[in-house]
Parts: sequence; structure tokens; C-alpha cells
Amino acid sequence: MKRANTQARWAGVFIALALCMASGAALARTADMYDAPKVLAVSATPLDASQTRDRIVAGGQALGWVVTREAPGLVELSYDKQGKHQVTVAVRYEPTGYKIDYVTSFNLNYEEIGGVRKIHPNYNRWILNLIKRIGPV
Repeated sequence: MKRANTQARWAGVFIALALCMASGAALARTADMYDAPKVLAVSATPLDASQTRDRIVAGGQALGWVVTREAPGLVELSYDKQGKHQVTVAVRYEPTGYKIDYVTSFNLNYEEIGGVRKIHPNYNRWILNLIKRIGPV
């Protein structure tokens, strides 16, 4: 009987430890969402709307982003990482620059807690890479 209690106790400790480790791994997969500021035009002669749009599309396509929707002053881009993770962003542009805003995602652990948006850290890296690739307009 004593041995059964000891085994049950160790099993409980093991399960509790496993749950703590699993929840820690899940928490490590989220970070505060990077809210990209507007990227301002730096040229003395700013690009026109068509040139700005082309630069956004080319920059996105070079990194694997796909145009999913367009409207005047807006390009919606989607990125699919090996069929496991997807994200869609809206790139709003005008002669003074452009801004990238989160639209939706799949399997990136997006959530908002107390007004703070959280998401998988890869999202932040993808957005920073997209901004670098598009560059200033």
C-alpha cells in the first residue's frame, strides 16, 4: 500500500511538472504584437500611387507574400508559412508613406488581453522583414 501511494504521488508530481512545462512553452510562443509605425516618404519627389503600390507588391512578393485584395490606397497581403501558419495584413499607402496593419491570422496564437495584442513572435519578424524589403517610398 505504501509503495502504491508513493507511485501515485510521483505520478502526480510528474503530471504537474509536465503541465507547467507545456504551459511555459505555449506562453513562449507569444509576444506583444509589433504595431508598425507609418513608414514615411524620404524622397524629395515622392512616388505616385502606382509606383508606391508597385513597390509594396514587389517587396511582398520577394518574401513570399501574395496580394489577396486591392483598392485605391490599399494592398492586402497574405503570407503562408508551409501551410501551418497564415497571416493577412493591410498595407495602406499615400504619397507621404505607408502603414502595415494586422488583419487576421491562423495558428499564430493571436489574442488580445487587457488591450494588449499578443501573437507568435514570427509575426513581428515577418512584418519587420516586409518593411525592410519595401523600404521607404
